[in-house]
Amino acid sequence: VFTSNFWIPLWKQKSGCGDEAVVWDYHVILLHVSSGEQNFIYDLDTVLPFPCPFELYSMEAFRLDDSLRPEFHRKIRMIQADLYLKTFASDRSHMKDANGKWQKPPPSYPCIETA
Repeated sequence: VFTSNFWIPLWKQKSGCGDEAVVWDYHVILLHVSSGEQNFIYDLDTVLPFPCPFELYSMEAFRLDDSLRPEFHRKIRMIQADLYLKTFASDRSHMKDANGKWQKPPPSYPCIETA
């Protein structure tokens, strides 16, 4: 699941302070739709349980757009995992300022690359 906009507020993130939202330019999470009654979200940046029940994640991390200014409303796009793995890459250039310096330290894991 891609969440995107220019600014995406998410709560309950490791990069956050207390109950403040972290504002991402985009954020990718995995939604596991189970054959049982409960679906799960896998978010590598959450402080919520991993995996997290979808209902809990929705309430705690997304919260409601009603309480946000319109420019912070999230757009959500679901894609198949195999398509994501084949086509999505990020060199993290969007995380650098005009002089090429990191705006914040990058994640410790490698950039997402495709073949």
